[in-house]
Amino acid sequence: MPTRVFSQEEKEKLMEEMLAQAFPLLEEYGLKHMSVEKITQRVGIGKSTFYNFFDSKEDYVSRALEANRKHLLDEVDKMFPEGKKMKPAQLFGMYFNTLLNNNSIYRKFTAEDERAIYEAERKRGKDVSLRREAAVAERIFSHVEGVRKDLDIGLVANYVKLIVLGYENSYMFHGVAFERMQMELKCRLIDLLFEEEAKKELMAFFSMRPEQVAAGLSPEEESDVKKINRLQGSGKKE
Repeated sequence: MPTRVFSQEEKEKLMEEMLAQAFPLLEEYGLKHMSVEKITQRVGIGKSTFYNFFDSKEDYVSRALEANRKHLLDEVDKMFPEGKKMKPAQLFGMYFNTLLNNNSIYRKFTAEDERAIYEAERKRGKDVSLRREAAVAERIFSHVEGVRKDLDIGLVANYVKLIVLGYENSYMFHGVAFERMQMELKCRLIDLLFEEEAKKELMAFFSMRPEQVAAGLSPEEESDVKKINRLQGSGKKE
């Protein structure tokens, strides 16, 4: 059977279709049990076609996360053009209730998975240094009110990783103290991120339930929060 030749437009469409299935597949199987066969069956392509786009399932997931991150950042840029700032409460709703919580898509990853994705990124020449994380953080925090002028991006990034790794490996911790431990880390993160007034506002939100936090936002602000939650693959149903 002759090999099918895709046009550039077909390649872009197929790539988009494949990446769109990454989060649903992660939710269903996790990285460990997400085989190339399951990916190709979901999209309706052959394995040879898959390998025309990706080196491995880890490469596939890495690129899906990257595409999601870019889309999320582009949406944040649109929501908060120059002159419009995000409230600390919105940051809380957008990231602390998804990325830094047990609702995150990252809860599907083990430390072994994280390492495999890291190596897949290195293999294709992706920048895996602090520079990349600093660029992402600076882009987000440029839209937020009350961020510290002396922000230590490296330290902030490490605290974020500690919190995420905690949720990914929660089985290793004593359950009765796990959420208290995570709260301590989040409070320290807030201390590193914000000036005093913004810090007080955000700390107050930590004592609230999600519905109480939403009540403190305008309909437009709450809509922005929900949109970012969906983009992060929080798995929550609205």
